[in-house]
Amino acid sequence: MRRHNAWFHLLTLAVAGASFSGALQARGSGGLAADGVGKAQHPAEMVLLNGTVYTLDRRHPWAQAVAISHGKIVYVGTTLEAKSYAGPQTRVVDLKQATLLPGIIDSHIHPAQGEFYIRRACDVHSSTLDELYSRVKHCAETAPAGEWVVAFGWTAVPDEPIALARLDALVPDRKLLVIAGDSHTAWVNSKLLNDFKVTRDTLDPAGGSIERDARTHEPTGVLHDAAAWPVINAAQTGSAYGGPAEQMFARALPYLNTLGITSILDALVTDEMEEGYHALDTEGKLTMNVSLAFMVKADNYRTEIPRIAAKRAKQTPHTRIDFIKVFADGNLEDNLADMLPVKGKPDFATHGYFTQQQMNDVVRLAEQYGLSVFVHSIGDGAAREVLDAVDAARKRGPCPRCRHTITHLCWVAPSDLPRFRQLHVLANIQEGWLAPRAFGGPPGYDYVKDMAQGPLGPQVAMPLFPYRQIQRAGARLSAGSDWFFTDENPWHDIEAGATSRDPGAVDETPMLPDQTLDVESLLRASTINAAYQLYAEKQTGSIEIGKQADLVVIDRNILKVPVDEIHKTQVLMTIFEGRELPR
Repeated sequence: MRRHNAWFHLLTLAVAGASFSGALQARGSGGLAADGVGKAQHPAEMVLLNGTVYTLDRRHPWAQAVAISHGKIVYVGTTLEAKSYAGPQTRVVDLKQATLLPGIIDSHIHPAQGEFYIRRACDVHSSTLDELYSRVKHCAETAPAGEWVVAFGWTAVPDEPIALARLDALVPDRKLLVIAGDSHTAWVNSKLLNDFKVTRDTLDPAGGSIERDARTHEPTGVLHDAAAWPVINAAQTGSAYGGPAEQMFARALPYLNTLGITSILDALVTDEMEEGYHALDTEGKLTMNVSLAFMVKADNYRTEIPRIAAKRAKQTPHTRIDFIKVFADGNLEDNLADMLPVKGKPDFATHGYFTQQQMNDVVRLAEQYGLSVFVHSIGDGAAREVLDAVDAARKRGPCPRCRHTITHLCWVAPSDLPRFRQLHVLANIQEGWLAPRAFGGPPGYDYVKDMAQGPLGPQVAMPLFPYRQIQRAGARLSAGSDWFFTDENPWHDIEAGATSRDPGAVDETPMLPDQTLDVESLLRASTINAAYQLYAEKQTGSIEIGKQADLVVIDRNILKVPVDEIHKTQVLMTIFEGRELPR
């Protein structure tokens, strides 16, 4: 039996009412109703009354009640009038002034990896190298049966590299994989290097690198980006820690529903993951809308983009393909970020994974096949490269359908800020990254302060995450958690984005106070703006007549409560296509 939260007061009402006609109408009581919905003849399936309804519709931002029929919103307005939509079988929910919002749209997330890394792999989050080795030892002692020991969560300590010999001593006979907290780096033992035939003669793959001993040129067991992905994928799909994609999604997606999430962009999908989503949808178990982004690299985009476009013929009711995922560069700490020259540091400039001509060609070919690009960009050079590629495409002609998006945007040159609006490129932010400990670290850790005090210096550290400047320059902001990497809870992320403090840390000094955003902007980035990014703004993202009834009920009005209390938000009800989801 489905268990409902005891907080709700459920009623069944039989209320007679006259039918009405006409296109979308404004009622005398201030409500809006759908054309042709007869209140008595065709009562709603669900009516939510006495709520604080924030619609995200700028024309009608506030309401008290919503009526739902056949998975669609048929009325938005006052409690008094909404009661007339109830019939003998209508489920009527007294919200008791709880807040009703559009369902949250996480427009950059990795559910299978979140399930694998966070909920299944052995946790090795550590502050020191000695602590890491101790945790790896424990992981080996408690590992499930099989060939693998898989750990997640290490953040590299400068000048303290993990020693291959030490990993071999800890785990000599099984494949050991230690995945960085951001998954851009993996540390492996010799057993794994041998099994995957990684030798001194193995070439660096496009979009990645293999660290080597400076004297012998032998691999040191450190793999970055594309060099690490095959190993990580093998562990995710073939070890006792992982499992088939359908199984991973069947666990992860209902969990995300409990946080109020009803739509996502899975930002790094494989063919096997696509099959997992399709299987769940065919079985009627996919409880959110999913946009799938498949990766292309510099050495395969010419063949991959047409192949990805052809997949649209197999889309299911709740899955769609509109994006290709592109890694423009890698991490700054690994010297893989595409950074422009910094004044006083002439050797600081680094290159990314694509040449400008290749990036231009990626955008051109994506548009030719009706796709948009979703680009991972760390350095300001990477952001410029993508903007230049879109600019080159616009010089060839307009693309009204395009929703090109750049994500992360850790650094953006000031002269490039207005180009987002000019070129209609979306800025996909991770507002949770404004928290000092978003990337790990001991209590009191501050990522920007640590970077400023290191060799990169304040000239590089302080312009980090220029989200407020991007917004002020007129860009449309969408938001995604980037879970597995950082906090998947949208209410935690919104507080972090509004305070630049760790959620609940009221006495903490904000890390980047000049980059915080107001709560309304952050909420819009996770609802209607994210819906626009995902080509779904006519179906979801706001509470409007005719839109899909994807909704979330929370226990407080986050636009009114003290901002440092937003992380305490509890989800009381998540509704997808008019159906309440289990909690």
